[in-house]
Amino acid sequence: MLLKVAQRYGEGRLLALLDPEDLSGVTPAVNREWVRLVVLGGVVVGTALGANLLGVPDSASGPLTGVVTVVTVGVLYGVRLVSTDLIDVMRGQSRK
Repeated sequence: MLLKVAQRYGEGRLLALLDPEDLSGVTPAVNREWVRLVVLGGVVVGTALGANLLGVPDSASGPLTGVVTVVTVGVLYGVRLVSTDLIDVMRGQSRK
């Protein structure tokens, strides 16, 4: 099966790497990415709103929201997305 996938990938048949009979009896993976995005959005908006309601100065609320965002991304995505890579994306740079 791996040889079939490799051959079809090499041929550029990315939408037909396996035949339908190869996939019979296989349960598809559940995509829960939307949960992570909703939690991340809620934490970021909650941090910004909370900082505003608590009277945190504007010069400190921006960095506070940024730090909380980076920490939350690290917690939600773990090793799949390194938090410092998010900082590089925001700065328009890449270390890779």
